[in-house]
Amino acid sequence: MDKIKIPQSAKLNVQMAMSANYLFKKNSCATLIGKRRANQILSNDYLTYETAKRTFSYLSRARTYNNNDWTNCGTISFNLWGGEEMLIHLKKIFK
Repeated sequence: MDKIKIPQSAKLNVQMAMSANYLFKKNSCATLIGKRRANQILSNDYLTYETAKRTFSYLSRARTYNNNDWTNCGTISFNLWGGEEMLIHLKKIFK
């Protein structure tokens, strides 16, 4: 398994997070890596196995910062990586 499909629902989370980051935080939330991951998710249908593993690892740790408040950097950052839908999808593969 060298490619992992990106769910459409994860792409929607990324779009919402990018919009919230711009509207509420003037693009100040998330690291450069998180912003790159967001662009990667939006521009592709698949992640490599290694990238999917890193994404799963990040989402597993960052889930605690997601409080579904789109003005909160924790929620924005978590969703830039695909959010809850991406985490659920990747759990099926890596657990």
